[in-house]
Amino acid sequence: MNAIQLRHMIMDAAEHVPFYRRHWKKAGVDLTRIYSSVPLEFLPVVTRDDLLACPPEDRLDRRYRGSALHSELSSAPSGESFEFPTDKRTQTRRRARFWQALRDIGHVPGERTMLITDDELPTGAALLRRLRVDTSLDDEAVFAIYSKFRPTLVCGPLSSLSRLAARVAASSESAWRPRLVVSTAEHLTDAKRALLESTLGAKVADFYSTPEQGLIAYSTPGVAGYRSLTDEFVIESPQATPGKSGPGRLIVTDLVPGAMPLIRFDTGDFVMRDLSARGTTFAPVPISAFSQREVVRVDRKIRPVRVPARTVGALDGNLSGALGA
Repeated sequence: MNAIQLRHMIMDAAEHVPFYRRHWKKAGVDLTRIYSSVPLEFLPVVTRDDLLACPPEDRLDRRYRGSALHSELSSAPSGESFEFPTDKRTQTRRRARFWQALRDIGHVPGERTMLITDDELPTGAALLRRLRVDTSLDDEAVFAIYSKFRPTLVCGPLSSLSRLAARVAASSESAWRPRLVVSTAEHLTDAKRALLESTLGAKVADFYSTPEQGLIAYSTPGVAGYRSLTDEFVIESPQATPGKSGPGRLIVTDLVPGAMPLIRFDTGDFVMRDLSARGTTFAPVPISAFSQREVVRVDRKIRPVRVPARTVGALDGNLSGALGA
């Protein structure tokens, strides 16, 4: 991806996604400027409240009308839910990012992997020695499964891992110790990392993702900072760049848009950047730490949906769209 491709993607969204055409017009954006300037610098950010206020069909790339999509529910800061669709290609890319990141931190395919998640695993997961544990199970049930399965890798929300660690610490018997632990969904502080490592006896990695975009960045045990997936996203954080102080809000743009492109999406989270580094649009200054991570409620009971062309056909006149485990 380069600047020319990014400009083409923005023009593509303006043509095919009603939400962006209206959102940018309201902000007074002149799209002809993208031929003479860095295209992201003058586009407004997109918040979850913006998405909530928009009819679901307006957020959809019109070329996906009539396609079989999967839909999930996320929540805006107000607590109200909004729907976002994902296509099959996007789901496949999310799963691939997740498993590639696990390999990058030292996971070996075929090792016993325990995933504490609401998401269903694909068919054949058991043959790959992957076990799903539902987050709704109580602590005793999770501990019993953990002790019997004896996973090499444990991955799950920080709150679930913390409860498992507490149950391991309370056990009167010598508990199983995995080789790797991956925390997701919540803010992993140094203190919480140290607690997990001392109790479970394994190094801890942190995976950062959003419900709307999947895995975006991750840390490797023993290595400072986070690796951002810049092949998939443009990552910005105003006020967190060299020469400026304080954390910056994390803004993310899809470089491989699917059924619902997100351009300058405000994640609601804040990051610190490596002040000693220099970056560009497509190789930004590395994230050194997360200073705040917003907890977003997500309905993980994914349901298939099909958007008929006639549902949004009337919009044509307005157009002159971990966990991937």
